[in-house]
Amino acid sequence: MMGMFDQIGEYRPDSLIAGNQFPILTDGIGLKAGQGVLRRGSLIMKGTDKAGYIAGSTVTATTGEGESAVTSDMEMKVHGILTDDFDTGTDDSSDNIPATVYLTGEYNREAVIVAGKDNPVGNYEDDMKKTGIYLRTVQNYE
Repeated sequence: MMGMFDQIGEYRPDSLIAGNQFPILTDGIGLKAGQGVLRRGSLIMKGTDKAGYIAGSTVTATTGEGESAVTSDMEMKVHGILTDDFDTGTDDSSDNIPATVYLTGEYNREAVIVAGKDNPVGNYEDDMKKTGIYLRTVQNYE
């Protein structure tokens, strides 16, 4: 029999969510396979192929066939912030990986993850605001 005060799991708070003045809504998305492990807090962009990619990744799309085929950067729009870690594997030919994202809310700008060293999350802030995602600066108390 389990005791009333036994520890069952572990809760480790992070500083991703930065407030509650704006409602937090979630939604599902299929992450494009082959991106490896995407961490909680990753900013997810939705491509014209309806798949989710981490912000800052370069994705190309080909239109047309044969000699008239044209390859260009895929148009992507801010979709949300990952609620949890998701492993998309290494095989990009696999089916999309089901995931959940925060569609709206207030988030710590230091905890939101994007790809690329010279790619600050602030590059996406205006587009994030248009979808209801707001970045805040959070005082770290350690």
